[in-house]
Formats: sequence, structure tokens, C-alpha cells
Amino acid sequence: MPDQLGVAVDGGVRSVASRKASAVDLVLHEIRRSILSGELPPGRPFTVPALTEQLGVSHVPVREALRQLEAQGLITLSPSRSAIVTPLDPDDLRAIYRLRITVEPELAALSAPDRTDEEIASLDALVRETFGEVLQEAFWAPHRTFHAAMIEPAASDWDRRMLAPLWDASERYTRLVFDPVEAPESFAEHRAHAHDAIVDAARSRDPRRVRDAVREHLEDNLATMLHEMRTLDAARRQRWSGRDQDSDQETGGRLATS
Repeated sequence: MPDQLGVAVDGGVRSVASRKASAVDLVLHEIRRSILSGELPPGRPFTVPALTEQLGVSHVPVREALRQLEAQGLITLSPSRSAIVTPLDPDDLRAIYRLRITVEPELAALSAPDRTDEEIASLDALVRETFGEVLQEAFWAPHRTFHAAMIEPAASDWDRRMLAPLWDASERYTRLVFDPVEAPESFAEHRAHAHDAIVDAARSRDPRRVRDAVREHLEDNLATMLHEMRTLDAARRQRWSGRDQDSDQETGGRLATS
């Protein structure tokens, strides 16, 4: 049965009332998880009272978590105590990756000369962990850890604060476009090879080579996602853009494409 958010209770936003951590952090984590997993899809409207009831907390941490999620670009709030999951759009994707491409390759290059053998072995292990279990949700955590490790130790606290919401925002697109379930063996082989190239560059400890490898990886990801967004069937593109078929017909069938 769908709940007030329009998602199944068994697979949607879960109660956080019994978990130990600050209420805002718990609510933020749970809503972000639901957005990144697609359980709260792009364009899906929901209300603060509905979230409050389902999460099992007061409206105060819900409102604060939603403000943070809006700042990260994951939702859009309205004055009427409602919100929607921000629709996916090629121009937004380009903006996200423009910032990532500006920051991450340079931080990786600055980190390159001082990287230890143990750190490089850890990067290699993360690639094996990421693409060894491509059919499981566990795929995403080591993948993000890998990219975070590539900017260490040069990254400052401000760098991390800035990149965290960019990674959240880009992961929404990555999860929808790179589907490991559809062709798991080819997915694992191709994506592992792309990350192995970064690890090989890290082994060289050459800042220029590392910078180029990380930049090439991000640029290739962006190009692939934009291509897939252009070529996917119309029904999926309508869901991504948060528009139903009727509203699309009313606007002459225009879809958000790049």
C-alpha cells in the first residue's frame, strides 16, 4: 500500500524514531537515502506532515533537514509546507560536473606526490570491492569512498564540505544512468577498467598524470550520462524530469534533453 508520500511503506522512507543520533542527522540521512535510491523519485511531491508521521519525529528536525537538502539541490521547497524531489536536468548535470572537474583533478594532483604504497593498495582494493558486487546496493559506498580518497590528503575541510553535496547530486544521475543490474558483467568490466586507470596514475605519483586521469574520468562520465539521457525512452525521461504524460502533452511533448 502506498503511504502519504506515494511510495510503498515497505520500500520508502523509514521511521528513525528508535535510532541513536541527532534527529536532524537521522532525518537528513533517511530522506537523502530515499532520494538517492529512487524510492522518492524526481518530481514526486511530499509534505512536511507526511514526513513527520512516517519518520516518527517532530516537524522541527524535518524542516531543518529539508532546508539542508534544498541547499544541496536535492529538493525544492514551497511556502505551502510541501516539497518535491528536484527533477533531473542535463543543464544541472553539466553544472555539477563543471564544479567537480574544476576541483577534484587538482586536489588529486596535489595529493599525488605524498601518496604511500598502503594508500595506493587501499585505492586498488576499493576498485575491487566496488565492482566485485555490482548487483548489490553495497556498490555505491566504496565507489564514493574511492573518489573521496583520491583528493586526500590535500583536501581541506572546506573542500570536503563543498564536494559532499556535489557527490550527492551527481550520484542521483549516476544511479539512474549506470545500471549495473541490466548488464552486470560488461558494467563491471568497463567501470573497473576506468577506475584502474586512475589507480595506475596514482602509482606514478606524477601530479600531471593523476590530474589528467581524474579529469578524463569525470569528463567521460558526464559525456556518457548526457548521451544516455538523450537516448533513453520517453517514459523514463518523463519520470526523470518530474513530468507526467498529460502535462507533457499540454506543452507540446517537449522533454528535458541535452
